[in-house]
Amino acid sequence: MSTATFGPPRNFELDDFQIVATEHVEAGRSVVVAAPTGSGKTYVAEYAIARAKAAGKRSIYTTPIKALSNQKFRDLRSWLGMDNVGLLTGDNSINGESAAVVMTTEVLRNMLYSEPERLDGTGLVVMDEVHYLQNTFRGPVWEEVIINLPSHIRIVALSATVSNAEELSAWISEVHAPCVAVTESTRPVRLESSLVVGEKGSSRQHIVPLLRKGRPNPEGRRFDVADDGRRGRDRRRGPRTKQPYRTPRRSEIIEELDRRGLLPAISFIFSRAGCEDAVGQLRSAGVHLTDPDTEASIVEYVEQRTAHLSDADRRALQYSTWLRGLRSGLAAHHAGIVPLFKETVEELFTRGWLKAVFATETLALGINMPARTVVIEKLTKFTGEHHELLTPGDYTQLTGRAGRRGIDDQGHAFVLWTPFTGFDDVSALARSNSFELKSAFRPTYNMTCHLVNGYTRKQAEELITKSFGQFQTNAAVGELEARRERLVNELAKAGGSPAHGGGADRALEPERLREISDAIGRLKPGDVLNIDGPEGQRVAVLSSTWRRKVVRLRVVDAFGQVHELDPEAFEAAPAKLGEVRLPEPFNPNSRSHQHDIVAQLGASTRRSKSKKSKRAQRERAQANQSSARFAGTAANELSRDLARVEARIAERKGRLNGRFRSVVGLLSELKYIENWALTDRGSMLLGTFHELDLVIVESLRAGHLDGHDPATLAGLVSLFVYEQRGSDEPNEPWFSNAEAEAAANGILASSREVQRFESRYGLPESRDVDAGLFAATYGWASGGGLGDILGTESLTGGDFVRSMRQVIDILAQLAIVSNDVDTSRSARQARGKIERGIVDAHFDDPEGQDAPENAESDA
Repeated sequence: MSTATFGPPRNFELDDFQIVATEHVEAGRSVVVAAPTGSGKTYVAEYAIARAKAAGKRSIYTTPIKALSNQKFRDLRSWLGMDNVGLLTGDNSINGESAAVVMTTEVLRNMLYSEPERLDGTGLVVMDEVHYLQNTFRGPVWEEVIINLPSHIRIVALSATVSNAEELSAWISEVHAPCVAVTESTRPVRLESSLVVGEKGSSRQHIVPLLRKGRPNPEGRRFDVADDGRRGRDRRRGPRTKQPYRTPRRSEIIEELDRRGLLPAISFIFSRAGCEDAVGQLRSAGVHLTDPDTEASIVEYVEQRTAHLSDADRRALQYSTWLRGLRSGLAAHHAGIVPLFKETVEELFTRGWLKAVFATETLALGINMPARTVVIEKLTKFTGEHHELLTPGDYTQLTGRAGRRGIDDQGHAFVLWTPFTGFDDVSALARSNSFELKSAFRPTYNMTCHLVNGYTRKQAEELITKSFGQFQTNAAVGELEARRERLVNELAKAGGSPAHGGGADRALEPERLREISDAIGRLKPGDVLNIDGPEGQRVAVLSSTWRRKVVRLRVVDAFGQVHELDPEAFEAAPAKLGEVRLPEPFNPNSRSHQHDIVAQLGASTRRSKSKKSKRAQRERAQANQSSARFAGTAANELSRDLARVEARIAERKGRLNGRFRSVVGLLSELKYIENWALTDRGSMLLGTFHELDLVIVESLRAGHLDGHDPATLAGLVSLFVYEQRGSDEPNEPWFSNAEAEAAANGILASSREVQRFESRYGLPESRDVDAGLFAATYGWASGGGLGDILGTESLTGGDFVRSMRQVIDILAQLAIVSNDVDTSRSARQARGKIERGIVDAHFDDPEGQDAPENAESDA
């Protein structure tokens, strides 16, 4: 049947990529659709759902987060009808056996492992936002699903624009079923990106296009920081020229957009407090963007949405302040806002009643909130450890909201000027469309238990090697093998022979790895070192990042190439050779700042190697893929290089399976696995799904969660959930009694014991547990009011609700896996005591699309 007459309702002509993708669906193939935000990727998924429904097959629609699942649930019901669409998340189970069921990817993963029969009759799985598989903590779940999904079930994977969609589809074809990539790089609505510059002493604003005919606009460079030719030098060397420009104020921007008819707009501010401040600043400045009729509609709608909230809850959530902003057409949107308020903002914006929303980047993930204009206040964001420049992928994701298909002829993206980011850096982001999808796959404890439970050891290791991570590693190994062949040929010409036994057979011992980690962890930006021996390549440190207690360096070499180095890139602890001067204020991602460092680094290299020409150095660096040898081609040096390449090949080929064996070894020593079978402890871990799954089960097994009343048990479970935000010194945790404090100390001891084992087996250490949420959780589970909880804790309403939902999820698991009847009962009771008020508030549609009243929480 023609795609023109079959599928979901539409009022637009199909684009070429949609036609091609639906033809592949028609032919029974899986498909990866990579296209810009707002281009209509979802139509392909809905077409596939319609085809599956016509064939009597069930469809599963997966998303990375519950908010997207809820939104897609509402969207599909409006087309297929309430009785034909179900929802399965950690919070809700509604019509779970419907023809189309929306769920989070974790729910589908758990179903594949524990209840595969529930997939009987399923013909299609849609994986929305599939580029989420590169998420460090939750991404591996996506790969588990694809690897374990029965091959007769077709996949429709939807992704933002990525540059390696073909690689992803090739991997799916290899591990699952034939799959093709369909890509579209052209936005459905043309985008113009501009820099907005304010003038000091006036309200004048310069709006300068970033690109002209696809190239950087030369006009923009006149707004770069002027310093009499001393750009990037030390401030102490002389005064800088007084800068006539400034960052435009938020009220100025919104008023200018209003004058130009460019509202509604989303302003991205990478700070929750900044988003809230923006609304307050605009209201204080008298900005009011709604007419009386729209204002009345907003008030009526919001009151219907929030009618079930008590007066006390409204006061705790600062409802009146929030509503005043909405009435003016203004709102904030970030993770610190309770879900009910966030979803109300999304709906009001979609209806066109809100004109300016100030949001963190989480809004860019799949939420259907297109705007005419996007404003980006800064091109740097704080990662929790340091500030870093947005990537081209980040910029594309954020600006993807600009331009409403069928409404706007053109979308607009405005970047606000700051003195810390050069025009070339800004225009490079707008010009680039490079966004390569990288796997974050790793064997976890829960995954390992499922593999032990369902597969032989050989089959389990084969499944690990089927991951997208290993697929990408194999491609990198191919490049290393080509380099090895070149080295072997060079060594033969030099009359040498390979130095066996020093490379491929040697792995970095945990002790040496820790020594290297400690050494590079002490390095700071500007430090100079060699990465390949005493006469190797000289590099300067740009930044260092700690992720799950593993340090990674970003360095730049004398030719301006930037490298990412982890401890495994070094054979021995590197020594600092000196340092270079850093521009102030230093931005490690600024190309102009990097060029300044390279100039100093190049001069240093020339001084130490005056007999070598720069051209010869560059040719040698390129020939050796940015791992240059500047010390000639003596046979012993070639032999060392060959041994190192062979070691890297062996290490990469066995990296994932090596980690898997380490996990198996750790679980075997702790008696979770014996003779490739799960023990009773292993069965408990099998049913525990959480980032700290092993810590939870170790704490349960040690009795730290037994013998407590429901409120105390809920408080103890919060230790696995809470992570303090910010760098302030935490308050001393409060406990309800001495027994609770002793139990918390026992959980901490279990956590440290797990970390000790992880260190022994060379595995990344689990994050620490934290008792900072015990008082709030205990108080809520004891019947305390929201105002009392938020008034005494440094918590936002959104953080509190999200944390309580996570506590509920763990309590539900404890009720099932615990071998102690009283603990199971207490966990169920604690869950019931927490699941109330704002924590249990659902986003009910007052226009007849409410969730069924019998919707029940999914354990």
